[in-house]
Amino acid sequence: MPYAADGAISTEPFAGAIEISEEQHIQAVEGMLGGMAVSIEGGILSLRVPMTPEHPAEVSLTPDELRHAALAQRDALMAAAAARMAPLQYAADLGEATATEEAAMLAWKRYCVALNRIEQQTTYPESIVWPESPGIATTA
Repeated sequence: MPYAADGAISTEPFAGAIEISEEQHIQAVEGMLGGMAVSIEGGILSLRVPMTPEHPAEVSLTPDELRHAALAQRDALMAAAAARMAPLQYAADLGEATATEEAAMLAWKRYCVALNRIEQQTTYPESIVWPESPGIATTA
């Protein structure tokens, strides 16, 4: 069962998280891919526009909490990317991938590599430059 807390989702339980449905998990992942942030208000999952420097978050997190939240978000984004890549990989495995599908697969793979390297950033975990999602993969 998936879990969510302010700013993070995961398939594993973590501190401060609430249990959410599979449907809510998919909505949260898609929202995060679209630039939204996970928010828990009154025990209910919602998506919101992330905080900006002009509107800083009210709660200060420890470096360990920041790391945990960042890795949970990274893992959720990787899971969403894997779901987008699966049909593209099936087409490639069958020798039926179009040039558009091959390019989309390459873009998703590069995105996953960049996600996997967030811990190598010099400002991690206090400030993370998240890679831009290649968007929704389409078949041609």
